[in-house]
Amino acid sequence: MEWPRKIVSLLKANDICSISFIPDSVIGQILKVAEKDPYFHFTTLAREEEGIGIITGEYFAGRQGVLMMQGAGLGNCVNALASLAIPYQIPFLILISQRGELGEFNACHVVMGKALRSILEALGIQHYTVNREDELETILDGAIKTAYTSEQPVAVILSTTLVGWKDEK
Repeated sequence: MEWPRKIVSLLKANDICSISFIPDSVIGQILKVAEKDPYFHFTTLAREEEGIGIITGEYFAGRQGVLMMQGAGLGNCVNALASLAIPYQIPFLILISQRGELGEFNACHVVMGKALRSILEALGIQHYTVNREDELETILDGAIKTAYTSEQPVAVILSTTLVGWKDEK
């Protein structure tokens, strides 16, 4: 699979050097590629909303960032998005690995999987879903450009049809 390499390449091509993340199996595949490049700076988060503050500070210091998380983590970010990133027009990419949809084995993720897009819409955050590797470049590149043009966070959801199902084991 080439999708992790494509993501890292597109981040670098768009001057995104700071990666704030909560690790999971999907994000881990991206990080394995990015860690080989000294261009990137990494911040491992204890909770997803910490990334909003970190990315905001980096933005004011002239550094562009991405927040990587599992879909269930979006609920932890609502206040930070609504009270900081959105009203203060902090542009960044939110890269979300989808849980709770096709092939989900953990019932706890299904509720947030159903709510994910509705939460983004309620916050007014534009979002796009990548289902196939051949649409990754167009969607990710376009979402990054839209974030910085609109001066708002923009989310890209990596679907299970792109990255595969999380194994129950």
